[in-house]
Amino acid sequence: MFGSFSPAAMTEDSSTDSAPTGSRHPEFYTTTVIFLVEGCLFRVPREPLEEESTVFGDMFLLPQGDQVVVEGLSDENPIVLQGIDKGEFEPLLKVLLYRKHGRNPVLSLGQQQWISVLKLSTMWEFDGPRNAAIHHLDSLEPPIDPVEKVVLAMQYDIKEWLLPALLKLAQRPEPISIEEGRRIGFETTVKLAAVREKVTLGGPSSSSSYCYSCGRNYGNNSLIVGQTRDPATAQLDFSPVIQTTFDL
Repeated sequence: MFGSFSPAAMTEDSSTDSAPTGSRHPEFYTTTVIFLVEGCLFRVPREPLEEESTVFGDMFLLPQGDQVVVEGLSDENPIVLQGIDKGEFEPLLKVLLYRKHGRNPVLSLGQQQWISVLKLSTMWEFDGPRNAAIHHLDSLEPPIDPVEKVVLAMQYDIKEWLLPALLKLAQRPEPISIEEGRRIGFETTVKLAAVREKVTLGGPSSSSSYCYSCGRNYGNNSLIVGQTRDPATAQLDFSPVIQTTFDL
C-alpha cells in the first residue's frame, strides 16, 4: 500500500552525505519557522504567515547577512516575539493554520479569543483573519456590549461598527457611566453626551419633548432632570446627528 522498503537498501555503502537528487514538491514540502512567545516555543508552517501577512512576508525576505545561524530554524535560535501574549498568539495560529490545512472549519473561539485575533491580525496585517474576527465578533450571541464595540472600533479602525454602537448608546435610558467614559475616552464621551441631549425639555412645542435630530415632538412625557429618561427615546434615530458630530 505504501510502496516497498528494503532494510538492505540502508547499508554502509549508502552515502548519507551526498546531496539529494529529488526536487522539492511545490506544495507538500513545508518550511517551518520557530517562534518564542512568553517562554513557549511554537513551530509552525511558514507559508501561511508570509502569504497572508505583508509584515511577515517582508521579514522573511530580509537578507540574513553574514549570520552563521538564521533565526527561526532551531529551538536554540528562535524568532523572539517581544511583547506578545502567548494566549493571544494561539488563537491567531488556529485561525491561520486550521483554515489553511482544512481542520476545524468552524472554530469554537470565544469573544476574548476573537479579540486577540483582531488585535494581532491588525498589527501584522493579516487581512483574512482580521475580516474573520470582525465577522465573528459582529455575529456573537449575546451581542457585544456597545461600549466594548466603540472601544474596539476606535482601537482597530472598524469604521462600520461606530455608527450602530454609538446609536445604541444614544438611545439607551442609562447615561454614560464614569467607567464607560474612561474606556471610550473624554472626547467621545462629550460628543455622545451632546448627541443624547438633542432630546430636550420644551422644544418648539411647549410642555413637550422634542428630538432635534429627527424633528419630532413626543407629547407631554418631558425629560426632567432626576427622572428616568423618556422610554420613547429608545426608538429615535439619532444617526444623522451622530454622523455630523463624529464626522462619520
